[in-house]
Amino acid sequence: MARKGWGLGVLLTLGLMGWQVGLLWLLSGGFGPRAEALGSRLAWDAALLLPVAWAAVGCEHWLARRGGRDRTTVESAATLSLCFLLLLVSVATGRGLVQRQLARTPPPAAAEGQPVSATPQDVGDESRFLCAAVAPDLSATGDQDGGSLAEAAWAGVRDALVLQVPVFPLALLLLRRRSKPVMSGARAVVSPLALLVMVGASCAWESDGRRPAPAMSGLAEREGGCAPGARVRTYAVAAVPVDLPLNPHGDHVPRGLMYILEEDLPALQEREPQPLVLRANVGECLVLRFTNRLPTEPAALRIEGLRATVRGSEGGFVPGTAVRPGQSLTYVLALPESPEAEGAYLLHDSEDGGEREARGLFGALLLEPAGSVYRGVATGEPLRDGSGWEALIDVPEGQDFREMALLYHAMGPPEVADVRSARGELLPLQDEMAGPFRPGAFGINYRSQPYFEREESPEDEDARPANTRVAAPLRLRSYLGEPVKLRVLNAGSAEFHVHHLHGWRKGQRAKQIPDSAFEAPQLLSPGSGITLTTSGTGDFPTAAGDFIVHCHLPNHSAGGEQYSWRVFDSPQPNLAPWPGASATERAPPESGQIP
Repeated sequence: MARKGWGLGVLLTLGLMGWQVGLLWLLSGGFGPRAEALGSRLAWDAALLLPVAWAAVGCEHWLARRGGRDRTTVESAATLSLCFLLLLVSVATGRGLVQRQLARTPPPAAAEGQPVSATPQDVGDESRFLCAAVAPDLSATGDQDGGSLAEAAWAGVRDALVLQVPVFPLALLLLRRRSKPVMSGARAVVSPLALLVMVGASCAWESDGRRPAPAMSGLAEREGGCAPGARVRTYAVAAVPVDLPLNPHGDHVPRGLMYILEEDLPALQEREPQPLVLRANVGECLVLRFTNRLPTEPAALRIEGLRATVRGSEGGFVPGTAVRPGQSLTYVLALPESPEAEGAYLLHDSEDGGEREARGLFGALLLEPAGSVYRGVATGEPLRDGSGWEALIDVPEGQDFREMALLYHAMGPPEVADVRSARGELLPLQDEMAGPFRPGAFGINYRSQPYFEREESPEDEDARPANTRVAAPLRLRSYLGEPVKLRVLNAGSAEFHVHHLHGWRKGQRAKQIPDSAFEAPQLLSPGSGITLTTSGTGDFPTAAGDFIVHCHLPNHSAGGEQYSWRVFDSPQPNLAPWPGASATERAPPESGQIP
């Protein structure tokens, strides 16, 4: 009987290990911790669960003897399940309380967007319960004190309830099997051993033969499985409401939304809004802490095209769903090391049918070449963080370039798009060759220059109410002959856009068919992002001047998706040359030049 009890406890523990792996796979869609991190956590769980399972089997056997009658298999399974639950609640609660006391103070945080080394710091606590699938880990929460005692106890109860789900069916299955003729001693040992080997083999298959990573800093190692020695770059991002000004006329979106860095929140009303554009280098470990700061609405942050591990503000894995006001999520991304991963990736709120995204809740993550340094376009000095729609990218072992991110966006059909004039009136519907649309409902980088008859000009300030917020038109700026990369994305509602550059060629070249992607029209499907590069002389303009960039779809262009690109042939104030520029190109501007 004792041997049967030991075997039953082992099989029950292995079954619970399989439940945890399956639950993690189901919730994460394959984006959970890497196998090397998961294996150590499974070992910790097994060390905790095996004694609990043996104690539960002993409890069931003792209660059966106390009852004085033979129990049915269902009754025995129910008793075993109840004993397991009571024991597990005690163990999980005690573990939570101990972990609360042992929670470490995290190392000093680097400035937002600045990389820090991941290797010199201590390994975080590995004694997680539930393999980081759904259980809270109080040492990973945003609160430095680890939460109250009641919260720690409740976390333990939740752990136990999630693990309890498969206990009864597993106990029923194993007890029915035990009621059959007893296996030989060899089979009694080989069956659990074979199951254990299968679990281990599956972990090895998932890991692609990689050796376990060495010590890394807390969250990055525990959650994302980032590569050894990877630089860790962090951003704190918030979703906030904002009245979005679109142009010099004062047209605006009163119920607009946007992502913003937490450190920029105090200056929200003073700055002209721009979509949040973040940068990181390939091969780095990226940690995004997202907080919903909308007053009443839920909000989400989805990263298209990159694998991420997502955890809630109380720890524990959560699927990629919207969070309520005041709640947070943490995304950990082990960014790919391949140079081909360089490019633009959309950040957006895809929940609620994309309604919040259409109102402005979108941005971009730009992956730069390894080791890149980001410089400001005004001074050429390194940026305080990696945000901003334009920057100079200094590549230590490659071609430096000027970078500009363009996010085409639509605010929905005319009956949905809430675009109003400075006086608060809905902009009038227009009906042209491609059907009805609302002016201002199409834009680029929160800017829209719709063409329709107005009663006033943008210079007529008296026609606008006092304190009307306006936005300067979007204008790209660069120097003649310098390398440029345009990161172009499709955000907002589910509309297609066609990015097109006009007038880049002069003279006889203007009659030729464009032979580069930089000049050819580019179709943008919803959620997609492309990079256009000036890779040769055919991609550069032949002379300085202003060039038109717009969406090639008629309603989109007339509805606001158009802007200018000014190319200079001499140094200008507040426009630093690209890092690889010559001494002549870096000469200070002469007085009176175009700003």
